[in-house]
Amino acid sequence: KVAGGERIALIGDNGTGKSTLIKMIMGEESPDEGRIKLGPSTKIAYLPQIIHFDVPQRNLVDTMLYSKRDITPQKARDRLAAFHFRGEDVFKSVSVLSGGEQSRLRLCMLMDDEINFLILDEPTRGIDIGTKTEIQKMVIQLAREQHMSIIFISSEIDEMTRTCTRLAVLRDRRKVAELTGDDINSDRVMAAIAGGA
Repeated sequence: KVAGGERIALIGDNGTGKSTLIKMIMGEESPDEGRIKLGPSTKIAYLPQIIHFDVPQRNLVDTMLYSKRDITPQKARDRLAAFHFRGEDVFKSVSVLSGGEQSRLRLCMLMDDEINFLILDEPTRGIDIGTKTEIQKMVIQLAREQHMSIIFISSEIDEMTRTCTRLAVLRDRRKVAELTGDDINSDRVMAAIAGGA
């Protein structure tokens, strides 16, 4: 069960079922047993590991305008500013953005008033530490301010121990450990991954 405002990390080696679980939550695959039930007001947004933009030559404002209905240029700029794109940066071509900036832009595009469940697949993989910290802070702020539930798929154990309120360790396509509160620390996560939990 996922409560509003929870930040849950799914940790495990490749092939442990993290991506399959996400596909089941999103209704793209069916579970072999049991069921996944979403509340009637659940609105999911998904940030994939590999970010793709249909027209990377567009600037950030135009990218927002083409991706959202009923958004004005000023509202697009305001939303971009909330995700730390300000001033002349909003007129950059998407193609010149770093990987971290592209993740931030896609996250900005996903967010609207209806979204209450966000799934992030390796949102900080391959980006610099400063941008990782910035994205972590944004995600925590979103969860708190909008009472949004968030599921992270990640291999960044230290990062997830600082970001999440609950952490599930997957091994052999099963949940082998679930940690909450003060139990979420790198040593316990590593022990669970290795089979000691």
